[in-house]
Amino acid sequence: MAEHRPARVWVMRSLYLGLSFFIIFLHLLPLATSPNRWVAPDLMMALTFAWAMRRPEYVPALCVGGIILLADLLFQRPPGLTAGLIVVGAETLRARAVANRDMPYLVEWMSVAGVMIGVVLAQRLLLAIFFIPAPALSLVLQELMMTIALYPVVVMLSHFVFSVRRPSPGEVDSLGQRL
Repeated sequence: MAEHRPARVWVMRSLYLGLSFFIIFLHLLPLATSPNRWVAPDLMMALTFAWAMRRPEYVPALCVGGIILLADLLFQRPPGLTAGLIVVGAETLRARAVANRDMPYLVEWMSVAGVMIGVVLAQRLLLAIFFIPAPALSLVLQELMMTIALYPVVVMLSHFVFSVRRPSPGEVDSLGQRL
């Protein structure tokens, strides 16, 4: 498995960036002329957290921060707030990735859900502290619940379509270091 390791890491990082750009593009498309009564899930957060849990080397912090900052600017959110919180969440999950490798999937899902809830709560708290207008709580909770519910689909697509799997026990990288 280590025969294509360095090139694969860069290909997967590029794929992460490409998927993120595609998600941003889809959000910016004017598909409806009237406002929706529901909020779409945060696919970028789900994708970032899924890849950070499974293969942390595919989503470096600088890459995550840059693409989410771009999304902040394009979606007219407070610049850097969501980016910083998602980077902190991804790094938290990255630190737990080795410990969660042998855990059942339900534990992974609940762990990621806890980090997602923490990101949303921290975002609401920081918006309140700095007196920045925040979206309605019902919309934020709806987006959060839909993102948590969509996480297994993102993991499944990442696993079967993009081959983003947990490292198997004993798997080593190109330098012989254990993953």
